[in-house]
Amino acid sequence: MSPSIKIRGIYGTALTKLALDCGFQVVQPSERIKERFRPELPDHLPYDILVRDRDDRQGIEARGEADHVCELLIRLQELLLDAIIVSILPTDDSEPVVVANMELPGGAKEKLDAIRSTVVPTLRNHHRLKIIDTDLLDSAEAEFSRRPEDRSSLEDMLFRKAILGPLIEGGVVRLEHIRPSGRPMRPRLGVLQSAGPKMVVFRREFSKGRYDGLDLPIRKGDYCLTEIRDGEWYVKHSYFSKQHLGIGDYYNINTPTELYPYGARYVDLEVDVIQRAAENAFEIDREKFEVLVRKGCIGKDLENKVFEISQQLLHRLNHGKAKDSAGRQ
Repeated sequence: MSPSIKIRGIYGTALTKLALDCGFQVVQPSERIKERFRPELPDHLPYDILVRDRDDRQGIEARGEADHVCELLIRLQELLLDAIIVSILPTDDSEPVVVANMELPGGAKEKLDAIRSTVVPTLRNHHRLKIIDTDLLDSAEAEFSRRPEDRSSLEDMLFRKAILGPLIEGGVVRLEHIRPSGRPMRPRLGVLQSAGPKMVVFRREFSKGRYDGLDLPIRKGDYCLTEIRDGEWYVKHSYFSKQHLGIGDYYNINTPTELYPYGARYVDLEVDVIQRAAENAFEIDREKFEVLVRKGCIGKDLENKVFEISQQLLHRLNHGKAKDSAGRQ
């Protein structure tokens, strides 16, 4: 018999639907969940797993016996392509109880949006907007319930008002680059160059040091233009000299990027594709990614997706370079 689950937090409706469809028993539901599903969901039965938001609401915590928690996490990884198991830690040496930390990046949120929409009217980017501005989202979805034909205009309004407008007004972009361990790297800050519903570009300048991946020295006046496309599986960093000559490109493969009022957020998937100026592109750091796979942090489908993205980039960059060379002959 599948374990019973108590669910709380901003992912409650979507995770309840997902859990019921997978054969789990949902117990001690909130009043809203009872209204949205069925009143007979048991109020007083004990739970095997407690699921609730992490403090930053960018994922969930699952607490319970290790076997039960692992069963749930495996199902989530099967259904949510880029869900990442950050940690599974014991709570007490005398009890077989663990707390698991699962990251729900951009792709997982999008899938949970779709699952929620089968239960209650749901606008695009629902779970991301729940983190950003709950009141604005609730107001828009109430309007959507009354006027479903206004979906597109409401979604555009939410994106402009909650994300793009504040980003443009701030003028500075912070790239929140999260490691699969859950630890963020030092944020990359830059000056906004352009911003639209599909792509944001920001600029950083350098004076000394060495470029990781490119393995080239940094010279005074060098700068980088970073392109962030909402929902894309990589972030492109293009490096230039003070004279605006191309030095090379660095493609960071990551979970689908999410634009926020401060900039963007994603989980780094370790594998990168590098292309120095006038050279063929190549891949680096696959061994780091394979460690994540062996640890079980990364599901099989996500492993295959990362390989697919890397191969697509290599083919496009090197095939395009070969065509350009042939055209110049």
